Amino acid sequence: MKPLISFVIIFSLFLLLPFGCSHKPLSVITEPDYPFFTDDLDYQGLDVALEKSLVYLRRLPPSTVYTVGNRTCTTTDITRALDFFRKILAEKPSQQRLNDLITRHFSVYQARGIGGYNPDRSMLVTGYYQPLFSGSLKRTEVFSYPLYKVPADLVIRRIDAGQKEQSVGRMEQGHFMPYWTRGDIERDHLLHGQELIWLKNPLDAFVLHIQGSGLVSLPDGSIRGVHYAMRNGRPYSSIGKYMVENGMLTLEEASLDAIRVYIEKHPEQRDLILHHNESFIFFDWGNTQGAVGSIGQVLIPGRAIAADKTCFPPGALVFLKSRKPVIRDQHVVQWKDLQRFVTIQDSGSAIRGPGRVDLFWGSGSEAGLAAGRMKEDGTLYLLLLKQDEG
Repeated sequence: MKPLISFVIIFSLFLLLPFGCSHKPLSVITEPDYPFFTDDLDYQGLDVALEKSLVYLRRLPPSTVYTVGNRTCTTTDITRALDFFRKILAEKPSQQRLNDLITRHFSVYQARGIGGYNPDRSMLVTGYYQPLFSGSLKRTEVFSYPLYKVPADLVIRRIDAGQKEQSVGRMEQGHFMPYWTRGDIERDHLLHGQELIWLKNPLDAFVLHIQGSGLVSLPDGSIRGVHYAMRNGRPYSSIGKYMVENGMLTLEEASLDAIRVYIEKHPEQRDLILHHNESFIFFDWGNTQGAVGSIGQVLIPGRAIAADKTCFPPGALVFLKSRKPVIRDQHVVQWKDLQRFVTIQDSGSAIRGPGRVDLFWGSGSEAGLAAGRMKEDGTLYLLLLKQDEG
């Protein structure tokens, strides 16, 4: 959603892992190391998610190249894997039959994991969701914290011959300058007149910046979606990590609720905390109330993950193992194994390196509660058809 960013809702408020993909993020594994492929959602929503990945992939040049482990593959290879997997699912195979077919037809690549050298290749699996906040199209005494449109003075500069890398900034007396920070924008009201919508609480706005999209309930009872349009190009920094390092919270108690409570009790520190994150997001109206991922498709709850697109090919089919919270009456009552097929349909400023993925939980308070509790170890496997498959 990132944007939508996966701008991850909770744990990214706490920790930003400094990983990149200077080494191969995926490596092929042999059959004895394959996980047992099962699906804790009983395949619900999976076919729709696969179709959305295919819509995205079919719009790309077939020759688009990705590196997956020891293999160079194209968009066509990823498309063929998804098409073949959909045919397998259509047969409604037993669990054992599914595993036999995957073993026979697919190569399996395991993600490198945190730091790249963990023996179990564990990943940090977090969750994000689409929040719902109250808002107004006009500023009032109640609604006084804006989300902004892409500003007219924002400039995008291409910085390589291939036109793939870019920097975001502004022009000042003929010189290209970094764009304003979050603190600059909010403290000096630099974008006055370019407000898209107004919210009740500055932390509501901040959460939408982290999420990259959300729903806003207007006074007339209507609900409109807002989504990521552009960012200011400044680096993302975790306010949760900042608060822990400065003794405002302990790591154990750090959560979005705890951050809200702390800021409400210490309003004089609000700007100091929020402005620690220089990254700032600009928004536009969504054409749908559903959350839209960075591949331009509406995300299916439980079936889409955000991952670093420099490490993992967008749209690809992966198998994720971790743990999930079980929610009842707005409380986590237990934890269960999470084992399911998901698709890479999002990315985000806080999701960097081969050891991070962010699972989309959907919309609403229950999804938010589940997403907020997710900061679990996990493992990730990417599936491609064997190279000798026709």
